[in-house]
Amino acid sequence: MENGEQETLEDGDLEEDTALALQRLVDLTASMVTPVRTLRSRYRLVQELGAGTYGRVLLARPRRGGPPVALKLLPRASASWTTFLREFCVGRCVSSHPGLLSTLAPPLQSPRHYAFAQEYAPFGDLSGMLEERGLPELQLKRVGVQLAKALDFLHSRGLIHADVKPDNILVFDRACHRVALGDFGLTRPEGCPAPAPPGPLPSAPPELCLLRPPDTLALRPELDSWGLGVLLFCAATACFPWSVALAPDPEFETFAAWLTARPQPASPPYPWTQFSVAAQTLLRGLLALEPESRSHPAAVLDWAGEDWLVGGARAEDEEEGEEGSSGGGGDEEASLDEASEEEEGAQQGTGR
Repeated sequence: MENGEQETLEDGDLEEDTALALQRLVDLTASMVTPVRTLRSRYRLVQELGAGTYGRVLLARPRRGGPPVALKLLPRASASWTTFLREFCVGRCVSSHPGLLSTLAPPLQSPRHYAFAQEYAPFGDLSGMLEERGLPELQLKRVGVQLAKALDFLHSRGLIHADVKPDNILVFDRACHRVALGDFGLTRPEGCPAPAPPGPLPSAPPELCLLRPPDTLALRPELDSWGLGVLLFCAATACFPWSVALAPDPEFETFAAWLTARPQPASPPYPWTQFSVAAQTLLRGLLALEPESRSHPAAVLDWAGEDWLVGGARAEDEEEGEEGSSGGGGDEEASLDEASEEEEGAQQGTGR
């Protein structure tokens, strides 16, 4: 897409304007999708970076040279044409912000997959850094501030990410000088209906967890506020605060009782004791039970100058030049025959 097309979405102030602008971009981009017989004609596929119900993400090197990319593949058998185009268009429109993962043109379609490239984060996603313990305070604040700014940017464009969680935070260096929010598969204009989650999600707010099909919920920025609050807890402790934000989950019930207690108890319940009073105030605002009472993600910036963890910052090496182990990728191609689509003999067309 050209720069002018990106600005169309960014300049929309009203919910309806954003939805209409996004639909226009989807319609325009449909004619720009490049058909290829096999993805290997454009990229050398190195290794798998991740996989899920959506499809796969592969580390790939452009045949014509340039830095490696993360190539997202969506199976045409299960992913709709519109869903693919919408995710690509949203990614392109918000790529100017450093806290949001850049999406690269052109979008591609092969006989078996829709695909598009995104910038590659050498240190993988945030969940990979939290396998043993939470982040030191300095890194925790860097993550919080960058994500707060990224969400503020999204919301100012009338978009709701709707899937803020550690798996969707990409890390570019061990010290977290740059992290970026990715995966725009659920991102929609504000006010669009969101369905009930397919199962218990620890990052989902109570109002979404309470939904039962076919009921839906209008997307609002408060949904991302909750996701950010849960993510900060995860980044600090290396675990989710609860399995699901509903009773009878014991951890959630304990939190809700502390949040609504009047008068406030002298000290919070464990594990919230790990946070300073300032961080407790921040998290209580982001995780308010009633959506209309939640703080905006930018509230993180108001508390960035305070201590967040009890006992001060945990020590941690911050060696800038250290290579990541979670997504490095060697020079030899992995066995990616299924994803590579060696379909030279296939007779089906490359149309929709």
